[in-house]
Amino acid sequence: MEEKKDKADNKKNIEKKKCGIIMPIASNSDYPKDHWNEVLSILVEAVNQTEFVPRLVSDDVAIGLIHERIVNNIYTDEIVICDVSSKNPNVMFELGMRLAFDKPTIIIKDEKTGYSFDTGVMEHINYPSSLRFNKIVDFKKELVKRINATYERSVTETNYSPFLKSFGKKIVPAKINQSEIAESKYILSKLDDLAKEIAHLRLDKNDTNNIIEKRRLMRANLNYENTLTRNFVTDYFNQNSKLSPKNLKIEDIENIQSQMAKKYGLFPSSEDVIENINKYLIEK
Repeated sequence: MEEKKDKADNKKNIEKKKCGIIMPIASNSDYPKDHWNEVLSILVEAVNQTEFVPRLVSDDVAIGLIHERIVNNIYTDEIVICDVSSKNPNVMFELGMRLAFDKPTIIIKDEKTGYSFDTGVMEHINYPSSLRFNKIVDFKKELVKRINATYERSVTETNYSPFLKSFGKKIVPAKINQSEIAESKYILSKLDDLAKEIAHLRLDKNDTNNIIEKRRLMRANLNYENTLTRNFVTDYFNQNSKLSPKNLKIEDIENIQSQMAKKYGLFPSSEDVIENINKYLIEK
């Protein structure tokens, strides 16, 4: 009986519409250590009072398709809440993508953060950075009201446009053609692209020996960089024993890139990091 109830609850959650959350996650020296976790809890509590299921757009990602899954979540979630407090670069970039899709979006910020010129045309909901209880109660009420009203407008108004309407009729929303590919195919496609680029390099007939030497050095350099990346990924997972494919986030990829840049002066591409994570998980 209990099992049937659990299955029914899971089915109900799957059918509910998604409310994506874009917000800072990494700690910031201008805020207390657990500040963003507390803000996330507040947003989740508010969304749970609506017909939507809350989720970070960076949650539930597949190894090898991290960036693609985030973009898909930003595109497909029925409504998105974006906290621009502290003007985190990743947050502002993801907000830009959501606004380019011209879909229902609610922008929030604390009183410490000023308005950005580009998004100033959209109304922001403010909340106190102190997260003072009585003020947060009022904020959650306003957020719940705004979620319901914004989504209602998006489904009832003809030619609904939360952002691009500011530019007239010359700019149209961006679109994504939905498709899913296996991570192995994704990696192979990247390798194929690289092979095609190499194949199109022009050979200077008068300097063949020099070109061969350059290619040898290039391969040696790529092998060296890949070895560094593979070793660093292994160390990163060993130092973060609780890390797994289920809780891996975009911040882990960015941390690996920034730490390698600081240690080696090398900034590996996201694809290289993801490929070596896949290799590590397979070998493990």
